[in-house]
Amino acid sequence: MDNLKNKYPVIDYLFWITFFLFTNPGGILEALGEDTSKAGTIDARDFLFLVIFGLFFIITYVTTIRDINYNKATGYLAVFGIYYFFVFGFIIPELKETPGYSLFLFIKKSRKTLYSLLMFAIVYRFFIRSYIVFFRIYLLSSFVILTLFIVGFITGFEILPVERFNRGFVNIDRIFMVSEGFLPLLIPMGAAAIVFKSDFRWRNVVLINFALMFIVYLLSITRRDIIGTVIYFFIGMILFNYFQHKPIIPIKKIISVGFLFILFGFFISFAFPKYADAGVKGVKEAVHIVQYGETSTGKADVRLGLGKEFMQNLIIDNLYFGTGFDNRWRGTGDKQGYETSDYPFLSAIAMTGIVGILIFLPIYILLVRNILYDIKFIRNNKVDFRSFHFFIFVYLIIYFIYDLLQYMNWFLPVSLSRSIKWYSFFAMYLATRYIFYANWKNKEEKLIST
Repeated sequence: MDNLKNKYPVIDYLFWITFFLFTNPGGILEALGEDTSKAGTIDARDFLFLVIFGLFFIITYVTTIRDINYNKATGYLAVFGIYYFFVFGFIIPELKETPGYSLFLFIKKSRKTLYSLLMFAIVYRFFIRSYIVFFRIYLLSSFVILTLFIVGFITGFEILPVERFNRGFVNIDRIFMVSEGFLPLLIPMGAAAIVFKSDFRWRNVVLINFALMFIVYLLSITRRDIIGTVIYFFIGMILFNYFQHKPIIPIKKIISVGFLFILFGFFISFAFPKYADAGVKGVKEAVHIVQYGETSTGKADVRLGLGKEFMQNLIIDNLYFGTGFDNRWRGTGDKQGYETSDYPFLSAIAMTGIVGILIFLPIYILLVRNILYDIKFIRNNKVDFRSFHFFIFVYLIIYFIYDLLQYMNWFLPVSLSRSIKWYSFFAMYLATRYIFYANWKNKEEKLIST
């Protein structure tokens, strides 16, 4: 595998820089004058994708990788892509005589779905050949973006665009990035580095970026992200004890990590007192919702209970093949948009029907089977938890375990046409598996030869 890495370093650096611009972390493109908010509008990301695809086309001639799981996933996604573009996008709307439908409109608005599917193959190959380059650019760019965002909030001199709106139950403005891009990946990275006591060159940079990203979560007062950070740590601690053949409930780990959170909490309370208080209130609200299904003010939360009535009616009326493409319903989270981040599971069934869900299901089965195999393998073998190759493997295992636990988000890659992040993370997971097991095999062969 070593002959694949950095064979064309200029191409690798050019790809990852272009890729991160494409994912638009911190709203870089908006800062440069682009408007990426409208799904159907041609923007800079279309040009960037052409560059990305061109670079991918070049490296396909110099990389040959035999990975059964990658080949299976590619086949499953190809079948889903055929269903999405021909059945969901053409046949069903024609049969239903959907008002305002046109094939041109579907292609224009759903091209990001094509980007997502293609990005799976692109990211997989580039990650295997230049994952070191990925981490260099990712960690450096993340530090710069997060620092600019936080400093802009403190000083009022905003280089990156900031979105503000009031969070009702705490009466304080929520501070958002226009786009997070791949920045949320820093949270499971930080959890893995701390829990498994990773020891590699960029560990401290990972931890600094983790802290900065968590501050951004506090400024946004996003309950699911704040609580999600804690859940990532719990998943990591449970895995650590399981790998070590220790009791599943890691009391010592919980105490040590809890102490770190307390220290960090003191720092936040001094640096951002209003937002620290708002974050605590947000967590209490989230606990109240989980316990009683509603906020403390009596407002019902339909996300956890999958209780979005108009979507349920759509599912009943279009059970087998879904609604098909319908431009009237495609939004970015508005009250009548079923392609929305708040209700992806219901959206997926409503849009593509039971048939569409079943066609995508093999991807989830492949993901779950691989994760279970990986957990068993690590438990039964003497793996160096502090190594870099283990780190890049285990943080993605942690990420996808949490992703699978969020039942309300199941099939998000089906319902959200711009799911480039999910497909890219899935590609990275399969690539890290390939890297991890290839390195393990090399070590075993060296031991046998000696």
